[in-house]
Amino acid sequence: MDNLSSADLDASSKTPLFIGIAAVIIAVIGFWLGWLGFSKANDLEARIAEISGAAESLSKLESNVHDNSEMLRKAAGKIASVESNLGTVTTAIEKDVADVKRSMRSLAMQAGTALKKAEALEKEGVQVAASPVPSPSAQTRKGDTSSSSSAISHTIAAGDTYGKLSTKYKVGVNALLDANPGVDPRRLRIGQKIIVPSAQ
Repeated sequence: MDNLSSADLDASSKTPLFIGIAAVIIAVIGFWLGWLGFSKANDLEARIAEISGAAESLSKLESNVHDNSEMLRKAAGKIASVESNLGTVTTAIEKDVADVKRSMRSLAMQAGTALKKAEALEKEGVQVAASPVPSPSAQTRKGDTSSSSSAISHTIAAGDTYGKLSTKYKVGVNALLDANPGVDPRRLRIGQKIIVPSAQ
């Protein structure tokens, strides 16, 4: 001990101080590293949570896309069905229109035929009425009691003309004209009543 120099004593006394300072520095560094690791761990955990949330959102999005795709497929099927039904309805309407056109043509032809028949009957009535028929006596024109008492009333039906009535009741056309002075034989109306004198 006596042989130790003062320098050695100073060095030996300073060694614990250096060790203490080094220990403090190491402790500070360790604390800082621990805090840094804890902070990084929190950040990493937050990132993992974000990634997990994003993955869940992506999964939901995929599910929605799948559902929407299924809905689109169903909608496409319904559209195809509607188009098919529309085609069927269009075909049926076209057929109905064609039937209506045929019916209208048929009715037009029937109307034309009926009009021609009516014109022919009217012409026939005029011609018969204009044909010479022996004039009845003046007593018949004036209508004596015996003739007027046997006169009958006739209701005009379809196709009636003075010529046909003359044949039916065996009376002259002029007798019909005289018995019905206010009636135009060319414009007889269905349901109209005329007087038919007795046959002579």
